[in-house]
Amino acid sequence: MLLFFTMPLDETSQLNRGRLFLVDDNKGIVGRWVATSSTADKQGVKDWNIRGGVIPATHELNPPLPFYSVAVKPVDLRNVKGVEGNAYPISPFEVKTIDGGTRSDLLIHKDANVPGSMGCIVLPESEFTDFEKAFQKYCAGEESVKLLVGYTY
Repeated sequence: MLLFFTMPLDETSQLNRGRLFLVDDNKGIVGRWVATSSTADKQGVKDWNIRGGVIPATHELNPPLPFYSVAVKPVDLRNVKGVEGNAYPISPFEVKTIDGGTRSDLLIHKDANVPGSMGCIVLPESEFTDFEKAFQKYCAGEESVKLLVGYTY
């Protein structure tokens, strides 16, 4: 199993939305959801280097890391504003980018507050509910799933 997140980056004031895919090695794409990372003002090219910017693309990490890892077992963050429910931790906890940025504490979760995030991958509530069902169904028995992140710009 593999998760793949992709989204366009630009310098507009509109919130960009991308897609999060769940890919089975034998069946291909078994899930596809609307998702975003960051807020509209931090979705520019190279904004993965700044605090609150989009989750860094995997090919922009230093040292190189072919994939992130996403825990299949969620953590309960229902008391955390902006998450307010289950969240799936992304490892490693902290990464550095090739341009010197440091990012940490990244998650996949429901977009529960102002649209966007501080660099996590967030999904609207209905999309997140469907993501959780599919993620638990197809990843049962796994501790973690690889995550690939790439952007168009």
